[in-house]
Amino acid sequence: MATLNIRGGDLSQETAERVKRGAAARGWSSGKYLTQLVALHDIIRARADAGDDALQAELAALGLETRRS
Repeated sequence: MATLNIRGGDLSQETAERVKRGAAARGWSSGKYLTQLVALHDIIRARADAGDDALQAELAALGLETRRS
């Protein structure tokens, strides 16, 4: 088990509440909810990388596109 402390930065109160509500609605911890969101992002990014131009554009607009070093 890992601990993720998010303080300051750009995390708004609204975002924190949305995470809490999303987790509670499913009977999950906030950690489980965030884990599933990361998994969803990986799925979406893979589809974008496979040629879905609309998803590529959406991810790029959010700064979440695949980055290769």
